[in-house]
Amino acid sequence: MVQKQLQDFKVFPKHVGVWYGKWIRVDANAQETQRFEAEITQKIIDNQWIQTNTYKYPDGRNVTNSFVGKIISEDEIEIESLDVPEWQNFKTIAKEHGDSIIIFNVWNKTTGKLFATETINLVNHNNRCRTSQSFTEEGKVKGFMLIVEERVFE
Repeated sequence: MVQKQLQDFKVFPKHVGVWYGKWIRVDANAQETQRFEAEITQKIIDNQWIQTNTYKYPDGRNVTNSFVGKIISEDEIEIESLDVPEWQNFKTIAKEHGDSIIIFNVWNKTTGKLFATETINLVNHNNRCRTSQSFTEEGKVKGFMLIVEERVFE
């Protein structure tokens, strides 16, 4: 059987490019805990999702994390970190929904409990918004993240 090509997926290819955005984290009581900017580069190379996140913090720090995604079904990829050791403890599945949405679910591999859910909505060709919910090991809301991004390079 011929494996589906990632470039033939309905939604992932629409997200390819370089995105720049503002990130705001809030706690379970919606109190702001962190604010920063990030550049996200997303590509399809050799039928894999290749993503590099560079976070730019107000104190001048820059942190870069890289991820790779492999097809696991007709509309899902499994994402793994290339350089963040703590991400080895998590299983991340990204699934397409409709014409413009990708939903990421992240589980703790040891406990099987949901750690986070993120929704990415491509509002139009060059703008998207993302929301993320994170949870404690006890299953309580830990916090939220709000991200507004613009495609700066295709």
